[in-house]
Amino acid sequence: MDDVTYDDKAEQFERLWDGMTPKGINRTKALKFRQYILEHVRQTKRPLTRENARKYWMGQLQQEIKDAESF
Repeated sequence: MDDVTYDDKAEQFERLWDGMTPKGINRTKALKFRQYILEHVRQTKRPLTRENARKYWMGQLQQEIKDAESF
């Protein structure tokens, strides 16, 4: 994956996690995004942490699961 794309996706995660919009901070959007991502993390039976949420968003968590299943 290209570094620029990776950085853009990481920045997008941070904006969504914090609820940042062009008009300012929207707490409701932040909570909705967190709930959505953490539900996916919960289904992987991983701890519900921001780091695991970031890994899920970036596709790293899915890759770890895929790698673990191949052994």
